[in-house]
Amino acid sequence: MAMPAKEYDVIVVGGGINGIAAATYLQKSGLSVAVFERRAECGTQCCSEELMHPEVKVNLCANMIYSLNSPVYDELELERFGLEMIPSGPWAYFYPTRKDKSAVLMHGYDARETYKAWQSLNTHDAEVFRKLTSYFAPRYAGWMENALFKPLTMEAAMGTAKDVMSCPDLPSDILKMSSSQMIEELFEDDRIKANLYAWSYLVDAEPLGPGSAVTALMMSPFVQHMWYQSAVPRGGPHSITHALCRSFVHYGGSIFTNCPVTKIIVEDGEAKGVVLSENAVYPEAEIRATHAVCSDLTPVPTFDHLIGLDYLAPEHADAIRAYRYDAVILFTTYFALNEPLDWSGAGYPNEIDRAHAFNFGVDDGIADIHRAHKSYEAGLPPDPPIVCGASVQGYGFVDPHQAPRGQYSLMTWANVPNDLGMPGGILAWDDIREDYGDKVEDLLATYVPNLKKAKVGRYTESPLGYARRNPSQIMGHWMSSKIPSQTGLNAPFPGCGAPRSPIGKLYLAHYGGPNTAMDGGYKAADAIAQDVGVREQQDWWNVKVQEPLLKWFKRRGIEPHWTVD
Repeated sequence: MAMPAKEYDVIVVGGGINGIAAATYLQKSGLSVAVFERRAECGTQCCSEELMHPEVKVNLCANMIYSLNSPVYDELELERFGLEMIPSGPWAYFYPTRKDKSAVLMHGYDARETYKAWQSLNTHDAEVFRKLTSYFAPRYAGWMENALFKPLTMEAAMGTAKDVMSCPDLPSDILKMSSSQMIEELFEDDRIKANLYAWSYLVDAEPLGPGSAVTALMMSPFVQHMWYQSAVPRGGPHSITHALCRSFVHYGGSIFTNCPVTKIIVEDGEAKGVVLSENAVYPEAEIRATHAVCSDLTPVPTFDHLIGLDYLAPEHADAIRAYRYDAVILFTTYFALNEPLDWSGAGYPNEIDRAHAFNFGVDDGIADIHRAHKSYEAGLPPDPPIVCGASVQGYGFVDPHQAPRGQYSLMTWANVPNDLGMPGGILAWDDIREDYGDKVEDLLATYVPNLKKAKVGRYTESPLGYARRNPSQIMGHWMSSKIPSQTGLNAPFPGCGAPRSPIGKLYLAHYGGPNTAMDGGYKAADAIAQDVGVREQQDWWNVKVQEPLLKWFKRRGIEPHWTVD
């Protein structure tokens, strides 16, 4: 590719999938766009690499694949540019219980099957599932449209709150409740409770946090099934990155890798361009943007490192200084296996042998939640671990491109603090990383003993490892925080107005929402296109949430049922 031009309509800082999505929308809309990426290739948080064993893919960050539900899938023509989604199998998720070798099962696209599976465990809890699903599932697409693909407004937030409060089967004070209070009030069965506690952690709704019940509900099995696990991308999640890049370049966009940005130029209160690092392929090059600069970095690198807090109003500068990256973080353990996990051989139901994802480690329910909370407050990883980040065993079953024939991949996401309460803080992860990987492995082996015999390789990644790979992922933080002052109408900080920002012509692509829905990139592109005056001309930019998934199901002869009745 030729050297960067001196000027583009739009410059995107960071080639994550939100940054590339924003760039592609704008390039397809007729603007000239350049992306500058620090690493040798794009998609740092959506990558698949061989790190522990030849030909076994390690999907390092993005694993919960929302892309088929996103308008981006169709509007940016990801299938045309090489993304192939493969059905992951009917059973999307399960929670195993060691005490009685049972499992709480959740179907990928049929609530009736989930209902029957829960009936076999507890008829009362199955009825609660049926009632909540009947109420919430039909509202899902509208909620996600407003929450992920439109700028959040007070009117939309109040509408969602009214919807939640109007559900006749929820407590009247649901908006104030923690997810643990909701779980304890609504459900009877300890196994189903353990599953729902794990689910709360999975969707980043801290179980003891006030108000977390609504977050848990919004992303719960009652609103929608494990729809993001109905399919996996062939070759691993990094295939999403490749398809986006192909789409972007096809429409004339320019990607410059090995080009870290060291400064966003601000003049007269507006972003005017970027300066590349002295270590970039084009050292210290200055490139101007006529219409916009869009940052795919998180708030502190964007405003503190690349701009400088002196350019912000005092209240905004204070918000950046106080910005927190200290929510619960993921510790990941990957395995290469020469045989799949043998759940049925260990006494569990046959269905889970080839189910896609699972959690474990909260068999004691609320007691384990309190144990974990005390560990996090002390800056210590829970011992034994709490593994509630959607561990995946299903890639090797459905995608021959993620492991050689006769081998299988497995990943587990344990929930840990990032800044350890020991000498060195987050740096202490170098000292304890492998030991904690042993604890995760030993715990899983108590559920399914053939893990030890089947293992041929293992790789662990700590919060420190994630932070080193991606400096924007400060403290290893994988998702925007659920701290009230940094979420909802306040995201990413009060007064920011994202995807716009306090700096004129500076837009934000990385905040809130699930990574692989590319919603941050969508909203940033939408705001830029409106402000530049090209949005109304794009008749292709009109796909609704869930439309790509429904079309994908139809082509495969699958009829989803989101409710029981």
